[in-house]
Amino acid sequence: MSRFRGPRANSPSSPSLVCRIEAALFPLVPDEPVLPPPLQAGAIVPSITLEELRKPCKRIRDHIAPGLDGVPNSANKIAIATHPDIFLQVYTAYL
Repeated sequence: MSRFRGPRANSPSSPSLVCRIEAALFPLVPDEPVLPPPLQAGAIVPSITLEELRKPCKRIRDHIAPGLDGVPNSANKIAIATHPDIFLQVYTAYL
């Protein structure tokens, strides 16, 4: 905190204030997964196109830190280029 070079704030002393801050910063997550709402009758979900897959793939930078899954971006790009059909199926099913 010393690097911020600002005045130090006192810790909150009110237990109710601490509880409100904690609830705002760390909301409770339900144990059950949240399911998407059911499709309305007659609703059509368009498929993801190959162009919609390739365009964002081109914008992915190679030499940056991998995400939480630990998979490098270059590996994701190679996988999408090698088997785009699998990614199209997954993204379309997700929608």
